[in-house]
Order: sequence, then C-alpha cells, then structure tokens
Amino acid sequence: MTAGVAGPTVTLPMYAFPELDEANAAFLAALARALRLEYGAEGSAEDTLFSQVCGYPLLTSERDRFSVLAAPCYDLPGCHGATHRSFIVVSAEARYRELTELRGSIFALNERSSNSGMNLARSAFARVAQRRPFFKKILLSGSHAESLALVASGAADVASIDCITYGLLRTHRPAAVAGCRILAETSPTPAPPFVTSSRTPPALAAALQRALARVLRDEHCASALRALRLANIVPVSQDDYSVILDLERDAAERGYASLA
Repeated sequence: MTAGVAGPTVTLPMYAFPELDEANAAFLAALARALRLEYGAEGSAEDTLFSQVCGYPLLTSERDRFSVLAAPCYDLPGCHGATHRSFIVVSAEARYRELTELRGSIFALNERSSNSGMNLARSAFARVAQRRPFFKKILLSGSHAESLALVASGAADVASIDCITYGLLRTHRPAAVAGCRILAETSPTPAPPFVTSSRTPPALAAALQRALARVLRDEHCASALRALRLANIVPVSQDDYSVILDLERDAAERGYASLA
C-alpha cells in the first residue's frame, strides 16, 4: 500500500490485507493532508518517509535504518494502550491445555525475525523448555495467516500469532481462525511502531508526528480509523522498545536462545 506523500516511500505494510486497502489508502491520504499543513509541503526523504515495522527487527537487523515516530493503540483483544502480544494457538480440536504439553510438537513460524511469531513465542516457551530444545520441528510458513492454516489443517500443532493480525482476520476472514483456538497469551510488548528513515531531517520527522495527531482528529478519516481498529496514536521513543530485547536476553539466560 502506497500513497502520495512522497511516492513509494510511504507504506503501511504490517496489516496490508486486501480487505483493508481502502482504509489504509484513506489513512495515508489523511496523513498527506496533515503533513502539508504541518510542513508546508509534502516533504521528501532519501529512504522511507513513513512506514510501520515489526519491533524485533527495528532493534536488531534494521536498528540503524529507522527512527520511531509513534505507536498505534489498537482496539482489539490482547492490546492494552500502545502494546500488543501474541496468542499461542492450537487446533480447535486439540486436547492441549498447557504449554508444557506441546513438547515434541510442530511449530508453525511466520518469520524468524518476527517479534510476535518468534521472539514472544521464544520468551513464552523458554519458561517451560528446561534448557533444551522443545519442538520436534519448526515449519516456516511465511505469514501469520498461513501459520493459522497449517495449525487448522493439522500440518502444525501450534503457532504464535500477533493479536492484531488475529483480530483483523477474525473480523474480515473468520474462516481463517475458525479452526484454531487460543491456548495462551504471551507477555506484552510495544505495538509495531510508525517509523521514518533515520535520515529523515528532524524538522520533517517532528512534522510527521504532529501530522499523525491531526489524522486522529480528521473527520474524513474517522471511518478508516475504525476499520483499521486504530483507537489512538501516542508518542514513543526507540528506548520504549528495549523490552523486546529484554525478553531475548531472558530466554538466553534460561538456556533457550533459539526457538527450537
């Protein structure tokens, strides 16, 4: 999803379901209007002017690429303020009642760099792994939706699903979650942040932050915000995301440095 604030450097990739194309486009159009008011022009950037990223790569593989602008607050189960968590899901027919019962099972993983799919799951299972590998096999699925499909079909036994993705799928594709149930919830971490390139001029970055606040008050964007389940957008800093690496360190100290 792209829009005309600065051509292809404006994206909303995290929850770019086709069912939300219209709402995402309306949100980005409102941001463009607000930025013109705040900056006097649409602005430009050498890299990404505006996007949303997963919190784990923000602090690891892409730690020098982005600067945090703000955090979204979603009106969805599992989200409290500007946080989210993962749901540990199993088949609706499975007899599992506790995480410990999943030892030796097959785990469906969307991406190895995912906070919700990997890091939060690693933290949860580190507490029951007893310093040794826990799963029989890790299946790389490529997306949360595909992880759910693998669990529902029986090809995998368990997956860790971002609660925002889960909530949006339950709304727009109820069949995608119908074959699964939530066994447990992970610890919360800050929600995937809105970001700009680390090379964006400070004045433009500040204007983007003010523009996001304007979007919340834009009556033309109200229905889009409801569709995206965006209840608020709050100021945060990159330091607020350090809890994500705290979970990584804790898992390593428990002898479970890798989800395995």
